[in-house]
Amino acid sequence: MRPIVHPGIFLGAVILFCTAWLSVRPPVVPARTIAQATPRPAIVDPASIEIDRAVLERYAGKYEGRGGFTVDLALKDGKLFLQGDGSMPTIQFELAATSETEFFLKGMGVDIEFDVARDGTVRGFAADTEYGVIEVTRLP
Repeated sequence: MRPIVHPGIFLGAVILFCTAWLSVRPPVVPARTIAQATPRPAIVDPASIEIDRAVLERYAGKYEGRGGFTVDLALKDGKLFLQGDGSMPTIQFELAATSETEFFLKGMGVDIEFDVARDGTVRGFAADTEYGVIEVTRLP
């Protein structure tokens, strides 16, 4: 015959065993995540240069990315602004130039490089964000 162990006794023995095992183990200190260990560095904009208004006018227009995502580039007061077309159309970001085809979004840490053909036609741009490179093409 097999001896029968009451479930309450079995459960009590398991709890005592776990308690003894946890008391012998060294305490586990939770590891700090990268976000906790180092604060996010402040965004430092690179030095910008002045670009001729005629060059900036080439870049103004509507651009489309994957999934129908569109952005507008508009020239206002001699400065180029990027505006999303969708949920937040009133937010604008100023672009500043580091060369004739390379720009950055002020205060955002996003670098933008325009794809310009030999004849001067702007085909699109690539934005290097913290989430990866986003490529868009110019709409006619």
